[in-house]
Amino acid sequence: MKRFSTLTGIALLAGLSAGTAVADVYLKDASEIVGTWQLETVSSSLKGPRIEENRTWEFRADGIIVTSGYNRHLKMNDVHEWKYQIVDGKISADDPGRPGKTIDYAVQEKTADSMILKGGIEGFYFFKKR
Repeated sequence: MKRFSTLTGIALLAGLSAGTAVADVYLKDASEIVGTWQLETVSSSLKGPRIEENRTWEFRADGIIVTSGYNRHLKMNDVHEWKYQIVDGKISADDPGRPGKTIDYAVQEKTADSMILKGGIEGFYFFKKR
């Protein structure tokens, strides 16, 4: 009986885990993200509490990201520009201020109007298309 209940418990946990798994969206190339995106919120987890943001990220076709707006870390408006490329279906961007280092972002979810990126410093980035 004990063996049966242990196996049943493992099967139930496996089923619950499988139902909550989320696969990343594989990017074929940069054309899938090119444009201007409004970063609305960030969070350390997909379902966790969110921190309001008011920044714009522009992914240019020439492999440049331009971020602008209020930087809550610096407590001022700023503009930053750096390079990115699509590597193995993910966004690999230069890490500003750290030459030779990159920050990787996986697209967690994407529609024509919204995008969630996973990675970077914040964890999850929630965007609306502008």
